[in-house]
Amino acid sequence: MDDCIPVSMVSEDGPFLPLLLTVFTAIFEVFLLCLAGYILAGCGILDKRTQKQLNRLNVSLFTPSLLFSKVAFFLSPEKLKELWIIPIFFVTVTLVSMSVSFLLGWIFRLKRSQRNFAMAASMFMNSNSLPIALMQSLVVTVPGLKWGHADNKNAMMGRALTYLVLYSTLGMVLRWSYGVRLLGQADPETEAGVADDENETSPLLGDRFSADEGTFRQTSSAYNDPVPHISAEAAPPPLLHPEHERRRSRFYNSFPNPPNQSLVQLPSGSTGWRRTRQRLYRAWVALNEFMTAPLWAALASLVVACVQPLQHALDDHLRPPITSAGNCSIPLTLVVLGGYFHPAPPEKVATNRHANRYADGRRSKNTASFLESVRERTGETSSTTPRPGETKTVVIALASRMVLTPFLLLPLMALCARFGFHAVFDDPVFIVSNVLLMSSPPALTLAQITQTTSGDAFERLISRTIFWAYCVVTPPLTIVYVIIGLTLSKL
Repeated sequence: MDDCIPVSMVSEDGPFLPLLLTVFTAIFEVFLLCLAGYILAGCGILDKRTQKQLNRLNVSLFTPSLLFSKVAFFLSPEKLKELWIIPIFFVTVTLVSMSVSFLLGWIFRLKRSQRNFAMAASMFMNSNSLPIALMQSLVVTVPGLKWGHADNKNAMMGRALTYLVLYSTLGMVLRWSYGVRLLGQADPETEAGVADDENETSPLLGDRFSADEGTFRQTSSAYNDPVPHISAEAAPPPLLHPEHERRRSRFYNSFPNPPNQSLVQLPSGSTGWRRTRQRLYRAWVALNEFMTAPLWAALASLVVACVQPLQHALDDHLRPPITSAGNCSIPLTLVVLGGYFHPAPPEKVATNRHANRYADGRRSKNTASFLESVRERTGETSSTTPRPGETKTVVIALASRMVLTPFLLLPLMALCARFGFHAVFDDPVFIVSNVLLMSSPPALTLAQITQTTSGDAFERLISRTIFWAYCVVTPPLTIVYVIIGLTLSKL
């Protein structure tokens, strides 16, 4: 009768309708907040500038508060010692997800930015709202999650929060460090174009200070000679090459420099101290560029979690306001994400077709309906042509995150649960939580990261990915993975 375990478990330990209702409720919350952002964007309240400002506010205040409140007051040195297996599991899932998405992006010849986006969407999963909501429902409805006869619902939920919070902390640290740099890398041709534009509009006065040599040099090589002169060979007649002469005139300084000021020697006594100060300053600038506000919050929260007296001192006075601020992070992210779904027509088209849309403070009928916006996200509209490789990027990101990564790691999870690799694998809550994490949809904070690092470059891509992930793929796959997790917990 061992072959009938999945069937009996679905009927008794894992009721189908409550599980489906939990998934629907979690997704419906996301939908309502996104719909609010869409309506605000349609009314002109949540325009592009407001979206960017709200995102900056979220990244600077609310997201660090969320990370600090979940780590500083829930973790302890004892829990960190007991759960050393979670960082190993996190690294394994991250490397497998990144490798699968990178390989698929290379096979299908995605551009560099699209491949980076697929890697980020595959590596960074939703480890907060959806898994926590699912575990809260499963703890109540599934009696098979008890770890022994003396286990109760509060203890099971406490363990689930501990697992998910620790995993979420590691994910957010990686997200706001490597993820920011990954999504901030543009395509080579784009970088070359920007460099050309900067060359064309470079200022006439171009002086550079070299701290290593301790000298002050002119940018133009024509003035490095102590005795400036004009060569007849180097200066052709202006009538023969007028365009070339105008082109070269960009590289001359506006004012002539005396020969004795083209090379100024600085005192050599302070060279060593100046070099040390410059290196320290550069190191601080590099660290400051790498660290973000959520990373500083993660570092501070780990310090508070490891120092028990400090944790108890801050628990009564600092925890309530930090928690309240952190609770604003996910809703604000979803509202801004809903604003991404509102189609923004090009400026010329908007000028011709919607010139009187907001005349005299009254809004006329919005020509872009919600149905047209959904069609645009699914790629079915004819008015907007998807960028080359955009659909492939969405498919690769979702397949890597929610299909291929669980397919590769679930056998490893089954072996660890079967042979007792660690004592925590005997906990059914741990097994189900890990299965939900490795199959969870992409993180909603990707919208924050892409807006912070790349502006509007990934706006359409992230909105299509979130739409397909949460509205189409997540409901059926979540049911399947919960049943698989419950099956593995019985091994």
